[in-house]
Amino acid sequence: MKRTVGAAIAVVAALGLMTGCGSDSGDGKADGAKQSGSAEHSDGAKQGDGASQGGEAASSDPAAKPLSASALERAALTNGEVKGVKVQKMTDKEVSQGGSAKSQKAACQPLAALMGSHYDPAPKASVHRAFATGLTKADVGSTGLIRISSYGPGGAERTVKDLREAATACRGGFPAKDGTGEKADVAKVTPLDAPKAGDEVVSFGLHDAGKEAVVIKFTAVRTGPQVTVFFGVNVADPAKSEIPAALVDAQVAKVEKATKGAAS
Repeated sequence: MKRTVGAAIAVVAALGLMTGCGSDSGDGKADGAKQSGSAEHSDGAKQGDGASQGGEAASSDPAAKPLSASALERAALTNGEVKGVKVQKMTDKEVSQGGSAKSQKAACQPLAALMGSHYDPAPKASVHRAFATGLTKADVGSTGLIRISSYGPGGAERTVKDLREAATACRGGFPAKDGTGEKADVAKVTPLDAPKAGDEVVSFGLHDAGKEAVVIKFTAVRTGPQVTVFFGVNVADPAKSEIPAALVDAQVAKVEKATKGAAS
């Protein structure tokens, strides 16, 4: 089963869709990687021009503190916590393969960055998990990644603003290159229904412009100065790409608990 998960992750990595590696030391620069998660307000979320839309972000609770790398590790899901979903910790090598993805349109760079491992603003620390659903000896359903990052003052809110604006401005697609320099154009960006989670949440799909027509679904949730980014893809059947709701609920709940604990 672990080999099946690994094979699924290898497919994702080959597509240049690895999210970035943060620093275990809290400097946000491990393997030269930066990160930019994002979100939208969870109350009253609805579909908009380029992503599920919500109200403007409120500032993080001043009592909330960015979690350390070790605290993020404790807040990350482990296998067996979500029924039907396999969860696996990712190695530094796996999460550092994304490189520096670029868009030729500056307004779309926050979205292009999701296909690489260099982000702006850089988080203080990040941890990563891979997930897969529908696993059998011969098949894999959706596979994807979870990145949980902690940010300094204003960093989490800025990632919300950046992705919100990029998803709207770039709904018609944009030219891009992945971290290896290979063409990774996006045909369009579509809004998705966002779950009610955290302080802000945004969900959208990136439609690959290649002949495979892969659809990558993203959901990003801000919890105080923490941002949790999920992405899911089904390479075998792009129409069935998903991010399991139970996975989002369980992971955000753990991050919320850790964030409240850090503030107490």
